[in-house]
Amino acid sequence: MYGTHSDITEEVTAQLALKASHNELASLINGMPAITYRCLPDAHWTMLYMSGQIKQISGHHADEIIANARTGYAELIHPEDLQQFKEAALSAIQLGNGWCLEYRLRHQDGNYRWVEDRGKQVNDDGLHSLALEGFIVDITREHEARTRMEKHHSALLLLNDIAYKPEETLDAKINNALTKARQYLGMDLAILSQVDGEVYTARWLAGEADAAVCAGQNFGLGQTWCQLLFSGEINELFIPDVLESEFHAHPCHLASTLGAYAGIVIEVEGQVFGTLNFSSSCNRQESFDESEMLLVRLVARWLSDTLANSMHNERLTKLMAQLPGVTYQFRRLADGRTFFPYSSPQIEKIYGLTPEQAQQDASDAFEAIHPDDLEAVVASVEHSADTLGDWHATYRVRAGQDAYRWISGQARPERLSDGSVLWHGYLHDIHEQELARQALQRNEARLRGLFEFAPIGIALNDLETGQFIDLNDALTLPSGYTREEFVELSYWHLTPKEYKPKEEQALLSLQTKGRYGPFEKEYIRKDGSRYPVRLQGMLSQDPDGRPVIWSLVEDITERRRLDKMKDQFIATVSHELRTPLTSINGSLGLLAGGAVGPLPEKAISLVKTAHRNTHRLATLINDLLDMEKLVAGKMQMTLSRQLLAPLIAEAVESMAGYSEQHKVHIQITEDLPAILLNIDGPRLIQALTNLLSNAVKFSPKGESVELSTSLSDGDIQIFIRDHGPGVAPIFHTQLFQRFSQADSSDTRKMPGTGLGLAITREICRQLGGEVDYRDAADGGAVFCISLPVIVD
Repeated sequence: MYGTHSDITEEVTAQLALKASHNELASLINGMPAITYRCLPDAHWTMLYMSGQIKQISGHHADEIIANARTGYAELIHPEDLQQFKEAALSAIQLGNGWCLEYRLRHQDGNYRWVEDRGKQVNDDGLHSLALEGFIVDITREHEARTRMEKHHSALLLLNDIAYKPEETLDAKINNALTKARQYLGMDLAILSQVDGEVYTARWLAGEADAAVCAGQNFGLGQTWCQLLFSGEINELFIPDVLESEFHAHPCHLASTLGAYAGIVIEVEGQVFGTLNFSSSCNRQESFDESEMLLVRLVARWLSDTLANSMHNERLTKLMAQLPGVTYQFRRLADGRTFFPYSSPQIEKIYGLTPEQAQQDASDAFEAIHPDDLEAVVASVEHSADTLGDWHATYRVRAGQDAYRWISGQARPERLSDGSVLWHGYLHDIHEQELARQALQRNEARLRGLFEFAPIGIALNDLETGQFIDLNDALTLPSGYTREEFVELSYWHLTPKEYKPKEEQALLSLQTKGRYGPFEKEYIRKDGSRYPVRLQGMLSQDPDGRPVIWSLVEDITERRRLDKMKDQFIATVSHELRTPLTSINGSLGLLAGGAVGPLPEKAISLVKTAHRNTHRLATLINDLLDMEKLVAGKMQMTLSRQLLAPLIAEAVESMAGYSEQHKVHIQITEDLPAILLNIDGPRLIQALTNLLSNAVKFSPKGESVELSTSLSDGDIQIFIRDHGPGVAPIFHTQLFQRFSQADSSDTRKMPGTGLGLAITREICRQLGGEVDYRDAADGGAVFCISLPVIVD
């Protein structure tokens, strides 16, 4: 029975709608990036359905594959991956779950593309009891990217292993790098060459045992494949198959037949060093990929840096070898272990360790430290590590059996990321300096003791400000001030203003001659009273170059009192003796002259002896009185402008009889200058005759006494030189003191009062000059009187 028209219309409409839905679904499926499929798990994986995207992956239309129309899907799967595909599908069937796997699918052009297949077991529409369906996605790009990334990662891991492998020597580091890079590339031989002009040297190499090249072997650059790197603008070359390359006819191929080659230029510090190259006798099946080329470039860069560091370290080591001490790095790990990552060769002289031994362990260095110093050194290292403050230490290190030497060290620490501490420092031998320092310290302690307990005041003053820098108790004691109060005083708190001329003269002498004094003045006590002092000093410098004055300040209160008592005694005795002595001397003279008639011969001898001794006693008394007047300033000095030459001539003439008596000749060695002096002539003659009589008295018979003059800095110097025994060094400081004689015994051969030189000094000073003594160059004595010259 036929349906109604309306039924037919609804059926047609439904069919049209179904077809439209089918077309829409097909369009949607064909528009997806993945392939949808349904297949049977038979031997050919017969496709029941496959979307049209299969064309893009395999080059085959879906109709060619469905129902194995022209080719089965299993035939497109890479043979190495087919078994994996089958096992995954069978496992899914048995366990009732899905699968996801990657495999290669052959394109019609012969190449393979990677796909990801996600499938599961389904029940068919009744025609087949079991079917499989799923999605296939082209992941070739992702797979290649992942593969490249994995290779890159592998190359970087290899480079990391090369760079951080703890090889000790440069040779070991480079050989390790060449070996691992060669193995990664699958090449027969790796060489790091050095190219010098046209000479190619295989400096380092890694290869099979039967390699035709050995380390250190030289070649002409033109005979090597590396010549290609220097023949153009390229600095790297990768040839997987030489016979298929443009270089198959190159002369180097004829000289050295290769299947594959890779090379890159190595630069060190901006200059070409050589090449890193890899070669194989057989060609490669595939070209060098990005990861392999990246590895070659990175290894080349690492080698460049390693060689640069080695050359730098070699230069540094040679420079460090010229230093007197040790430049070093010292590292303490978190577990307490210590070693020297770097040390210059001199470490062996200090610790007895080679740099290589010190690099392994530093415990032997600590064992070499003196037991008395070890604890302090360890504590200083701990403190520096804790505070990251600079390390400084001075200690002794064993230098032989029972022998130690002083060492000084300093270093700056830094904390590393692993918690260890690394010091950069310098050690040097200071044995001689330390012994000298200790000796100086002992001497300074002794001198400080002498300084503090000296009976004479000692002061150190700043030249510019006059402030006291240091002083001893002997200086402050008579002043009534404490040491703290004294150092705060200015110079003029202590010195009365009337002594300003003397102070200015002392300062001038200090600036021109480097010393001043001795001269006498007064100091003001804390209570305002005064006391006499005698000063003398010298100019010096502090270690920092500051000019300072060292002064000896003697409290002469007691000396003044004793001198006054002595002068009073001498004056009294001299005056009381002069009158009777004059009478006795006159009477004895009359007796000796026969005034009372002839005397017996023995009596005449006794009278003459008594007369001679009374004359000597009178001379002594006169000298005492002269000395008293000079010191007291009571001897009248009549100063006038006089020529020097006539005064010298008169003094020499007055000594003629005395010199004849001693058979010594007085001679003026040169013409006397025509100069004027403001002096007292008779007193200058007295001073000259005192010196001339001494020179004659101490000269051997037949010798001469020489008188000469010299002009210097506005002064006239009068030299009197004899050829006698001179003055003993120990007596130099007492020479011009009163009653001083080199031979003061009762049996001395030369008569004298011991006042002549003291009188001469006082006369010269009151004439504005000075007298001094020096030993003659070839024996004898030289006395010199210096007097200011009148300049018109």
